[in-house]
Amino acid sequence: MISKNQIKLVKSLQQKKQRILNKSFVVESTKNVLEILDSSYEVSNIFATSAWIDSNKIFSKIEINEVTKNELNRISGLKTASEVLAIVKIPETQNNFDFSGVNIALDNIKDPGNFGTIIRICDWFGIKNIYCSENTVDLYNPKVVQSTMGSISRVNVFYTNLAEMFNNIDDNIRIYASVLNGIEIQDCKLSENSLIVFGNESHGISQEILNLTNEKITITKKGNAESLNVSVSVGIILNKFCN
Repeated sequence: MISKNQIKLVKSLQQKKQRILNKSFVVESTKNVLEILDSSYEVSNIFATSAWIDSNKIFSKIEINEVTKNELNRISGLKTASEVLAIVKIPETQNNFDFSGVNIALDNIKDPGNFGTIIRICDWFGIKNIYCSENTVDLYNPKVVQSTMGSISRVNVFYTNLAEMFNNIDDNIRIYASVLNGIEIQDCKLSENSLIVFGNESHGISQEILNLTNEKITITKKGNAESLNVSVSVGIILNKFCN
């Protein structure tokens, strides 16, 4: 059984201002919830069907509410609700930046699906840190969380003033900009410690940020497509940098 107040809370967490106010976000689907339960995130509440509870024995102090599929449909942000939904606490902001190895920066990424996919791709290639401009879509947007397929628990995401960060970064960190008219990635010399910048889906990297990068790189074009989806670009470039 789910109360009116619980319904109101879960639905409110679809909005960024309510996530900030309640310091919580929503995670849905079995894979995502189990990944979160196996991470350092703190789960405060779980709503699940009796079948899910029976199939997934959770031995913890987490409050587990048995609900019907209809009740889950009422609170779910998905077109078709899964059998479980969790409320998870947003951790305290961390500023322990680490630029060793390969890292990426995102300048004004707006699409939640793109952002979630980028996080998932970074997890695939073992990228631990993503540095986001302050106007990049919220990490805890439900569509972002869903698109990560659990990778949100293994990749660090920081929001910061990118221009300020770039101006204070060590000289041994080479900053690459992913653009349409740079050096082809197979011809560029890779640095051991790299920060690769990807820009907005429509407008690319802002000029201010572009001016602070060391080298412009591009993916070799064979056909006639005007551009690539930003998450696709991340995957192709990371395949070059990480292999």
